[in-house]
Amino acid sequence: MTPSRLRQLEAFRAVMQSGSVSRAAQRMYLSQPAVTKLLRGLEDETGLPLFDRSRRHLQPTPEAVKLEGAVATLFAAADRLDRTIDDMRGIGSGELRVAAMPLMGLSLIPRLLAKFAREVQPVRISLVVASSREVHDLVQAGNADLGFALPVGRSALVAAPPIELPGLVVLPPRHRLARNKIVPLTELHDEPYISLGRQYRLRDQVDELFTVNGVTPRLVAETQNAAAACAMVAAGLGFTVAEAVTVKGLGAQVVARSLRPTVTYSVTVLGSPGHPLSTAALAFLKLVRSEVANKSPVLGGR
Repeated sequence: MTPSRLRQLEAFRAVMQSGSVSRAAQRMYLSQPAVTKLLRGLEDETGLPLFDRSRRHLQPTPEAVKLEGAVATLFAAADRLDRTIDDMRGIGSGELRVAAMPLMGLSLIPRLLAKFAREVQPVRISLVVASSREVHDLVQAGNADLGFALPVGRSALVAAPPIELPGLVVLPPRHRLARNKIVPLTELHDEPYISLGRQYRLRDQVDELFTVNGVTPRLVAETQNAAAACAMVAAGLGFTVAEAVTVKGLGAQVVARSLRPTVTYSVTVLGSPGHPLSTAALAFLKLVRSEVANKSPVLGGR
């Protein structure tokens, strides 16, 4: 469609919406003869009689009424295209849709999304906290622009290198090992231990760490996520193994110390297959990596 045809259709829409050539001219910042010329050109080129001029005011014909619906659809699509282009350039509000497993999504991601929208890029934000499998499904279906999840087999959704989080031993503040900056794994033998449930992959990693090193802690509780396990630690029930992202929100209620040897939690970064991450998603991912890198491996206590 040529620019001249679009201009003719714009004049036609303005007349149909305003009800007169004079008001359409005011809306388009044109003279009345210029608008009349555009309407004549549209009628001549399409061969459609769009207005009955036998009366004092232009009277739309049935053809004009039918064409108005198609023209409205055309300009609505053009408006959506303009908004999409603006969003991709970071103009206007835009949107960033994130899906994250609980380890990342219960505390860290919400806080950083708020910071991102407030200080980095003024986007509308959407966050879904779900299991790793559900995060994969959301990204696969195009319902999330960026996902943070544990690996689920080999995936075409992987969009960037993983985020590596070392495991820390989380202790009650008055625990005998709380003064250590580094806790040898062997010191946890027969210590009361709070674990994730057996259905969670992170549980398998920690269990393997204990088994390989011949350490058998005394299991006193199981729970569904690391934040709940840390809350039990704060209550003095025992120790757990978690990462700094989870521990950070508990402040001085617990102490977290480097564990040697330890496990590494690998968080997969997901994006739509076949499509690069958007500018907003890349900027937010940079913020997440910076925040994770700045977390101290020794938290709480003195």
